[in-house]
Amino acid sequence: MFLIKKWIFQGFFLISDVFSIYISFWLSYETRFFFQPFLKFFPATKGLPSWGLYEEALRIVIPLWILVFAIWGKLYQKRNLDAADEFLAIAKSAVLATLCMFTATFLYRQYEYSRLVMGICFFASIFIIFSFREILKIILTAFFEKWLPQETILVLGEGKSIGMVVNLLKKEPHKNVVMLSSSELKQPIKDKFTPNLKEIFVSNELLKLEFIQNFLDLCEEAGSEIKILPDLLEMRLGEISVDDSLGLPILHLKPLSLHGFRYFIKRSFDVSISILVITALFLPLLLISFLITINSKGGAFFLQERVGFKEKKFNCLKFRTMFQNAESLLEKWDLASFRGGPAFKMRGDPRITKIGTWLRRFSLDELPQIWNVLKAEMSLIGPRPQVIKEADGNPEWAKKRFRILPGITGLWQVSGRADLSYEEMMRLDIYYVENWTPGLDLKILLKTIPVVLFGKGAY
Repeated sequence: MFLIKKWIFQGFFLISDVFSIYISFWLSYETRFFFQPFLKFFPATKGLPSWGLYEEALRIVIPLWILVFAIWGKLYQKRNLDAADEFLAIAKSAVLATLCMFTATFLYRQYEYSRLVMGICFFASIFIIFSFREILKIILTAFFEKWLPQETILVLGEGKSIGMVVNLLKKEPHKNVVMLSSSELKQPIKDKFTPNLKEIFVSNELLKLEFIQNFLDLCEEAGSEIKILPDLLEMRLGEISVDDSLGLPILHLKPLSLHGFRYFIKRSFDVSISILVITALFLPLLLISFLITINSKGGAFFLQERVGFKEKKFNCLKFRTMFQNAESLLEKWDLASFRGGPAFKMRGDPRITKIGTWLRRFSLDELPQIWNVLKAEMSLIGPRPQVIKEADGNPEWAKKRFRILPGITGLWQVSGRADLSYEEMMRLDIYYVENWTPGLDLKILLKTIPVVLFGKGAY
């Protein structure tokens, strides 16, 4: 029954994608041949073709796109995709599907289809398909919760990794997620077993408890799937892989993933986006500078020596968010950090100005670091540059984070920001260093937007 519901769920997405692709092509056709502002730059010199010719081609194009989505993007197989992951999967699939279309039209000689229609469709399809899928998720979630019995998923344990799994599972409307913390597990949990219990996620720390083992044995006999959850550090570590090229299981330390041509790609992206941001935000940046100077005594900017690539020191540029004598006030007032490790953080820091509180909440104080990016001292995305005191307190294993340029935003900024422990932050930075891809950068950039807007974990 639940498998059928899952197929129904994916079937709705398939229908949504087919409709979205059709709409994308129709809008692209209308834009290319009938939208006057577009025609001023790209006049239709070869006449206005009938929509029927393009509609007929869609009989082949739509199945082609759906096949690419299914095989390349795995959009009908992957579970628990959040918005950023789904957007990336759709974009990746649209690239391959569009290339296939260009190739097919090049080989097809009976009629010459407009390349501009296909180019416009590439961009339109990404946003239309993504939007329809997100709307469909909301509708299906409400429908399943109200009208159909849900599959029960039991999650045993607590902590950040457990919370992440629960949030992901709740995005599937046909699942009813039940979470039991350590305190609740002190009671016998056999009564939690039901015929609808299809999956059990359990923290590996709980496996040593005898009554948990007995419960899992019962579930296994009934056909329930059991999945063991590592902690957050184990999930992100990714430092060691198994190499079986010699026919033996040999542990292999991962090399850096960011060098050579891959670094050139990242650097080109940094420069292009930085110039675009400075051009678009020049006037707002001037306004922020003015507000800082009238709010408290001192200049608009704050230079602080930080540790960057290969542990070289550089002056990191920020908007000033504290009073001029902030460092002396730290010692005078004997302020205490709420987080372990050498990094100082405190909620409600009294040294922060009124405008500084607002700037920090939305991370606007970091925007001047675009200048550091253009100077090749920083990257848009990477491990945050540490002040000298923090860097000196790093354990030896954490120094791997200095092997790439530090960033304005990074993996731990979209995974909890200041709410994470110091060790978790360092581990996430190392994971980024070892597993960098352009897709990971784009994903972090997309996730940074809601994190900044809601200001979670910013102090």
